Amino acid sequence: MAILGCNTQLFVGHSLDETLPLIVEAGYETIDLFSQPVVPLNYPFIQLGRSSSYYTDLKRKISLFGLNVGSLSGSFGIEIGSPEFDRVVEVCHMMGLPAIAIESAGLSDNDEAFSWMLNAVNRSSLLAAQAEIKIMIKPYFGKSVYSLETTTKFTQSVDSDWVGINFDASQLWFAEPELDPIESLDRLKDFVCCFSLRDCRRGQMPTLDDQQIPGQGDIEFESLAEFASDISNISMAMLDLHSTPHRSLDDLRKWLDQSIQYLQPIFDQS
Repeated sequence: MAILGCNTQLFVGHSLDETLPLIVEAGYETIDLFSQPVVPLNYPFIQLGRSSSYYTDLKRKISLFGLNVGSLSGSFGIEIGSPEFDRVVEVCHMMGLPAIAIESAGLSDNDEAFSWMLNAVNRSSLLAAQAEIKIMIKPYFGKSVYSLETTTKFTQSVDSDWVGINFDASQLWFAEPELDPIESLDRLKDFVCCFSLRDCRRGQMPTLDDQQIPGQGDIEFESLAEFASDISNISMAMLDLHSTPHRSLDDLRKWLDQSIQYLQPIFDQS
């Protein structure tokens, strides 16, 4: 059974001290720790370029809430494949994190951009593999890896031991509304290592309101969870809601509660 977690990106604008209690009280067991460039009026959950003790203390702080860190996302705004990305891998290694989660980059339907993305991932995965860190790529509409076809093509040219797919049915369904998400999952099952859980209406981009809450859109998460129960390499199912910065903590807590009330029975049965 995949462990239910929550992406901290939802809480941009709030501090980690405000965020962690809400996540654990709602019943989630792990987090995706969102990293971002430091910008005014935001509280970075994790900072780049700090001492090893900073990262050790940060992981300990999170664990004191009873939470694990399943992955680091956002990569501090650093482009994968660049020499600077090595610093992202180093941070994950110091914290003992198993994975880095990033969205696809590059323009869609552009051979040159696709080749760049593929080469960038393969380049960065060499160092990540040495640190036993997996890079999880989320197909994303408008980017070079965004559809079942481009994702399948991508997986054929990477080391599946250290590069996997973060399966987001909302993005793949928006790209190809005629394609059942179960069919996409079936085709990609050997490469999927994580679920991103965000709902949407068929053929529509996920929104920033209540419609993205699992159970409020058209994605059949129960069928996906049942199918995924036989895929041994899926270890996490991460709630991946998005919000405008500084949304009230009361609103965000309601989203967490509503989501887990729908998702927990589904994943407990799978």
